[in-house]
Order: sequence, then structure tokens, then C-alpha cells
Amino acid sequence: MIQDLIFPTIYCPFPSAINSHVDALQQHTLDWVQQFKLISNDIDWHHLKKSQFHRLAARAYPNTSLDRLAIIADWNIWLFILDDQCDEWGFGKHPEQLAILHNRCLEILSGAMPNIEDVALVHAIYNIRTRIEKLMPLSWVIRFIQSVAEYFEAIKWEAENRQKDIWPDVETYIRMRPYTGGLLTDIDLIELSESIFFPLVIRKHPCICELIEITNNVVCWSNDIISLPKENKHHDRHNLVLIFRHYQAINLQTAIEQVNQMIENAVYRFIELEQSLSHSETKNNEDVSRLIGIMRSWMRGNLDWSLESERYNVSC
Repeated sequence: MIQDLIFPTIYCPFPSAINSHVDALQQHTLDWVQQFKLISNDIDWHHLKKSQFHRLAARAYPNTSLDRLAIIADWNIWLFILDDQCDEWGFGKHPEQLAILHNRCLEILSGAMPNIEDVALVHAIYNIRTRIEKLMPLSWVIRFIQSVAEYFEAIKWEAENRQKDIWPDVETYIRMRPYTGGLLTDIDLIELSESIFFPLVIRKHPCICELIEITNNVVCWSNDIISLPKENKHHDRHNLVLIFRHYQAINLQTAIEQVNQMIENAVYRFIELEQSLSHSETKNNEDVSRLIGIMRSWMRGNLDWSLESERYNVSC
């Protein structure tokens, strides 16, 4: 039984922080959701407030100015609402319908104008696009759109699995998890948050690529432990703990401990890699230090937010 499980303290030795604009950000996000009519009933509005999505952005980007932090918070709320509304509309098991919505959103991000027939999510993503375009170069915008497209493709893959009643195997799930979590879009947004732009020689540096991969894994695997009661209740198979139980024929407690050990090993590797940068041409790059600092904040902030939020409450 889920209530009998012991949930471990997830290893994350990085300091907690929160943006000083957190209160103003809360009011902004509530106003923004209302402006685009993204929530249509009192129950969903109650859940939105209890989820405290603005605090996730404030913890992940603790030093960002309010105008840029607001874009990031709106983007993440947009992703959460997309996830919830697709469940409400039943798109989670109908990949062909999901693809229609995704394609329209990609058209908007790529420069198309919304029309009166478009749903609220489309108008909201247009607003996000126009704000981003004023701050970032076209090459970055194209890269961000590619990350969004990969996220859309990944959640369509999940929908196909649900439609066909398929359990993803362990290797495939681990490979796809950074994309289904959408966190690569937030890694891109670090440049927007810090008013920086990384050249290809930095973005594709082996240490930087591995640090990004580890950050994705730590956040997503942590979420698989944190969200386990809710996803088990909803019979969702896209959870590493449940996949380990299914394929290895082990109990849930053992599966949780196995995922938790993977997280701990990944964090140790992150620290080792960060220290190895002392022998790398990126070590004295101040922008790289800021990038790594926000990756640390993402891993820590995601855990702190999970304690403040009711997003993964089984009653929600």
C-alpha cells in the first residue's frame, strides 16, 4: 500500500534560495492566467493557487529580474495547464488530437498569428512568444522552439503508449524522460534569465552537456518519486519507480530506493564534473558559472517547491 511506503530524503546538498520578487510574481501569474482565461472553473482555480507554480520559478531562478522571471513562470504554468487540460480533454490517450494542438502551438511560436478559433492556450503561447522575441536573438528562439517541439513529440509518445496499453522499457524511458519533463526548455531559458547567450563551442562542451543531462535526470527522477502516489492512483505507467517494479518484479519500496540511489549517484557525478572544470577552458567563464549555479538551483528548488506545493497531492 502506498501509505505504508517510506519516502527517502532525496540527496541534494545545494543551498536553498528564492527570488526576492516571489510575491510580485505570484500576483503576476494569477493575473496572466486570468487574462488569457486559461482556467475555467473554481475547482481548477483552487488547484492552481495550491500548486504555487510561481514558487518553482522563483526557486529555480533566484537572481532573475522580475520581467524575465515572469516570462519563465508563465511558460511553466502554461506547460502545467497544458498537461492538465490534455488530461481533461482526453488527449492523453489520443496522440492524433494532441498532435493537432502541438502543431498549432509550434506554428504560433514560429511566427504565425492566432485567430478567433484558437483555444486559450494558443493565445497565451503567442503572448509568451512576443515577449521572448524582444529579448533574445533569433538563433536562440529557433533553439527554444526545437526544445519545445521535442517536448511535444515526447508527450505524444506517452499518449501513444497509453493508447496501445504499453509499458515503456527501462532504457527507453530513461532516454525519453528528459524530454517528457520539458526541462530542456527551462535549461534554454537560463540564457534569457541571465541576459546571456552561449556560443556553440560552450553549449556543446562535453562537461556542459553532461551537467545539463544530469540536472534533467535529477529533477525528473526526483519527480518520479514525489509524484508516485498520484501517478499510481491514476494508473499512469510513465514513472521510473513503477517501471522498475513492473520489469524487475520488485516491491515499490525497493523500486523507490533504487531510483533514489540513482539520484544520489547523479548528484555526486554533477559535483565531480563541476570540479573538473578547473582543468577546462570554461572554468573562468563567468556566464558558465551562472549556468551551473541555476542548474544547482533547479535541483534544489524543485525539491523545496514540492514541499510547498499541492501539485502532487493524491486528492488533487
